Amino acid sequence: MSIATQTRLDGKALVSLLLAIVAVLTSQIWIVATLAAIASIGSALLSRKAVREQPHLRGTVLSLAGFLISVGVLVFATVGPSMLGMFLFALAPA
Repeated sequence: MSIATQTRLDGKALVSLLLAIVAVLTSQIWIVATLAAIASIGSALLSRKAVREQPHLRGTVLSLAGFLISVGVLVFATVGPSMLGMFLFALAPA
C-alpha cells in the first residue's frame, strides 16, 4: 500500500471523543463539563467537515460518538437540571 492511498485518522475526531469523555467524567463540575462538551461538539463538527472534504481521512464514527456523548452531557448534566429546577419552581404553589 503506497503512502498516497493510506488512510489516516483525523486528529479532530479523536480530540472530540477525548473531550466528550472528559465532559462525562467531570459532569459533577458543571462549568468544566459544559466547556469540554462545547469544545467536543465544535471539534466533532470540524472533523466531520474535514472527513467529507478529504476522503482519505477516517474518523467519522469517532466524531459522531464525541458529538452524541457531548450533547448528552449538555442535556442531562448541565442544561437539564437547570431546566428541571425552573420547571418545578414554576409548578410550586404560591
